[in-house]
Amino acid sequence: MTTKYVTLQDQTWQPGEVGGVPMETCALWEGKYNVRAGFLRVPTGLQTPTHHHAYWVSILVISGKLHVEAVGAKAHTVAAGEYYFVEPGETHVETALEDTLLLVVKEEDREALRQTP
Repeated sequence: MTTKYVTLQDQTWQPGEVGGVPMETCALWEGKYNVRAGFLRVPTGLQTPTHHHAYWVSILVISGKLHVEAVGAKAHTVAAGEYYFVEPGETHVETALEDTLLLVVKEEDREALRQTP
């Protein structure tokens, strides 16, 4: 195994979608450890539909600001330099209060993804 470095020149931004909502994505790392890491650019006013994840999701706000509402919990505004962790099955919605850049690290079933045609 070798340490992986991703320089600014290595970063490839692509149109993508998260929960059916279009936003720019930049994959940083995907591997055999059931974990994926990447950046998301979330434009001001964009709101994800109410959703949940089968696995945990870890989010660091690099720049900008998000409003996060989880069912049954107090809403939070998460600003640049702040972090939140979403437990598996936790229903929530996120709204970008300004243009926001996120580092997202999440668990997923990589084996199931490899078997998808």
